[in-house]
Amino acid sequence: MFLVRKLQYAKNLRALMFVCLGCFITVSTASNAHVLNETTAQVVLRDGQVEVKMFTDLEHFSSALQSDQAWLLGDIDTVMPKNLNASKQESFIVNALKQKMLLTLNGKPISIETAYLGPVVDKNDTHTREIVFQARHSFSSVSELSVSFHKSLGAVHTSFVKPQYKLLAAGETAQMTF
Repeated sequence: MFLVRKLQYAKNLRALMFVCLGCFITVSTASNAHVLNETTAQVVLRDGQVEVKMFTDLEHFSSALQSDQAWLLGDIDTVMPKNLNASKQESFIVNALKQKMLLTLNGKPISIETAYLGPVVDKNDTHTREIVFQARHSFSSVSELSVSFHKSLGAVHTSFVKPQYKLLAAGETAQMTF
């Protein structure tokens, strides 16, 4: 009788452990599903130059670049090999982003001349990195600017900036009207 009770207790305990494990997996999956891997970009138009500063989660984007399904659907041109060292992986990511970025001024495509990965911005978030793209242009006046990003980034929160420069003499006040 004692042995039967012990076996029932062990079965109940095992069942309870499976229920707890199932609840833990469900809760952790649901909480991860609400984590936003948002990418932000700032497009800065200057005289003779356009600069795009992008902040994205490299780990999230690299997993998208390693997806065979994304390649089959045409979202990526080449699947990133899984055995690349950190430097080659970063180079692959920057090159993939550069190839898929379309930048036009006044309806004419502008080629990106420089693309590089910046340092870690936040020591508490080592996955989010800054990627900078630079292009030159010869337009004296820009009336239209458009940009599109790599499809695998998802939604990109983009802001556009056109700085206004003014030289202020000592003691002068600058006034801007928007």
